[in-house]
Amino acid sequence: MVKQPRTQMTGKEARYILKQNSVNQAWLAEQLGISPQALNSRLNADVFSRSNMVEINNVLKKDIFGIGEKPVDVLLAGTIPIYDLRLSAGLGNGLYTDDMTPIEHVSIPGLQGCVGLTVYGDSMNPRYRSGDIVFVRPIPNVEGVDWGHPYTIITKADRFIKLLYPSDDVSSIKLVSANEETRLDGSRLYPDKEVQKTEILYIYKVVGSLRREQL
Repeated sequence: MVKQPRTQMTGKEARYILKQNSVNQAWLAEQLGISPQALNSRLNADVFSRSNMVEINNVLKKDIFGIGEKPVDVLLAGTIPIYDLRLSAGLGNGLYTDDMTPIEHVSIPGLQGCVGLTVYGDSMNPRYRSGDIVFVRPIPNVEGVDWGHPYTIITKADRFIKLLYPSDDVSSIKLVSANEETRLDGSRLYPDKEVQKTEILYIYKVVGSLRREQL
């Protein structure tokens, strides 16, 4: 009988698996880009989702949860792949697809489990210039967002890199450009955008960046 991959488990089960694999929780929280308290909350929950499992597997580069999904093994000998993806448009695909080929790899301690993306356009200037590389790590859902920080959001039609803020509409989030340049009439060249939470297919936290000349 073929053993079926796990789709979810309890936080208690996940905690036990981490202990069996000698995974230090403080270190893991740092690699995930969250606080130890946030990780502990996930491990205390009745349901530890598949997305949580995928996120941890990607950091560890092995499938410790038996979910039947290959971790991000494009990390060659600890290096980080960089993809030439435009963050302002796309087809709603995630960042871990088999048909993507990295344009290069870099080695940066502390960013294991991330992928690098090339920034296009000036909407996030001066924080990120066109041609800069941002390193992103997946998070399970929008509820884990640290407001005011940069994230990559992928919907069916678009890819964005924006600062995220809560919206007055609790079913939406606000995407804000760092570039505050205005037109002659005083309106912002890159106005804020509202996106329904249900439209978000994938969300990744930006945990580092490099100027192109630093590569």
